[in-house]
This record gives sequence, structure tokens and C-alpha cells, in this order.
Amino acid sequence: MNVTFPVMNTSYRPTISTPGRRPARSERTKGDYDTVNIRSSRTIQEDDESFARLLARKATAQMSDGVSSERVKELGSRVANGTYQPDAQKIAGRLLGLG
Repeated sequence: MNVTFPVMNTSYRPTISTPGRRPARSERTKGDYDTVNIRSSRTIQEDDESFARLLARKATAQMSDGVSSERVKELGSRVANGTYQPDAQKIAGRLLGLG
């Protein structure tokens, strides 16, 4: 059995040193023992970044290679001029796979 506990913010507790603490043994102990892993939980920023990477991968996978260079140049000039007005509803629908 593998049990993982998230590290909690314990800044309200004083730091206690542990003198005489032995380093962990490098050889594996024989026997059938459970393990406990204590690690810090993911932050909101990490979750946001992984979600953004997931969306980017999905969008890249759905892109087609049939876009002409003229269309790309036209859109680039519209963006540079500030005349490009994207349809937010259409973009959100495509990101969500609604068409």
C-alpha cells in the first residue's frame, strides 16, 4: 500500500531540531512493509500551467495543415493594425470541442 500525505503549512509551529538523527539507510529493508510518501501538494499556478499545456496540445492536435500563407499574412496585418476582432464565443466553443 502506498499512502501519500500532502505537506501542510506548519508555519505556526516552532522549528525543532533533531540531534542524533541518523541518515537513511541505502540498502532496502527486507519484508513486506507499507510506505508513506510525504510531499508538497501542487500549487494553483502549477495546476494552471498544466491545464494551459493540455489546451495547447489539444489545439495543436486539431490544427490542419491547409492554411495558406496569404491568410496568415492577412491576419498578421489585421492584428498589427488593431482591426482584428476575434469571436470569443466561437473560440471557446472550439476549445471545448463544440464545433
